[in-house]
Amino acid sequence: MLKRIAPGELLLALFFALLGALWIVAALRMPLWTGFVPQSGLMPLCYGALLVALAGAILLLEKTPRQEDPVGKPLVVLLAFAAAIAGLELIGFAPAVFLMLLALFAAVERLPLVRSIAVAAGTTAVLYLIFKTWLRVTLPVGPLGI
Repeated sequence: MLKRIAPGELLLALFFALLGALWIVAALRMPLWTGFVPQSGLMPLCYGALLVALAGAILLLEKTPRQEDPVGKPLVVLLAFAAAIAGLELIGFAPAVFLMLLALFAAVERLPLVRSIAVAAGTTAVLYLIFKTWLRVTLPVGPLGI
């Protein structure tokens, strides 16, 4: 049995479907493929199709009733972001991002602690590698040097 979709979810899904359709229309006006080389229209076409498909999935999938506090999770997320921003200069980029992700995974998403630590550490390591090593962005350094 399909449940009624919330008006906000409906509007957001329709917005993303429209955005995806605009990307598809714009992509079809550009060259997609020449010989063995993709051209400028291929990626917008793929992204547009993906947006339309995901928006359609949101509209078509069965909804389950929610039993959660409508204010609690967003407030915890906001506080985690604020604490991470405040802690950037104090403890450095990597520890601040790790602690924020750990709080989000463990407290908000209620993942097991070991999985939360592993995913937060892996995500932090990838972000550090991308920004510090590959892009050479100067990141805030704390007492640990990271």
